[in-house]
Amino acid sequence: MIALAGRAFAGPFLLPLWSAPRGAGLYAVMVPGWRLLTFRALHFGQAEDFSARELLGGHPRYREWLAIAGTDWNLYIATYEMSSSTAAQREAVERQIAREYPPEFNYPAPTPETPSLKAFMLAQALRTNKNER
Repeated sequence: MIALAGRAFAGPFLLPLWSAPRGAGLYAVMVPGWRLLTFRALHFGQAEDFSARELLGGHPRYREWLAIAGTDWNLYIATYEMSSSTAAQREAVERQIAREYPPEFNYPAPTPETPSLKAFMLAQALRTNKNER
């Protein structure tokens, strides 16, 4: 369990090994932080069903997340279940969480095919910091 903006999210789970639950709620796409056992949220989103086939892989920001993480084995997901919620309720909570814990990529991607300059710069900064250790 991880606390994000005062809410208890299940996880974080390593994305390739994640077994998506059935149900609605919010999710956070995360990468490891600078210190051991810390994580940074790249994106908050909401889903009607976490087990939807292309929930993350089909997301317009997926390539940017991979550019930052280096591999999908460095991507994590945390979920906050809201099983009997409406889309409007999930969106309201998502906005509240994003205000309190601003993620890196909650805005629309410039184009789905090309990661943004921000993604490349952040990825380079992460890799440079790892190499200095």
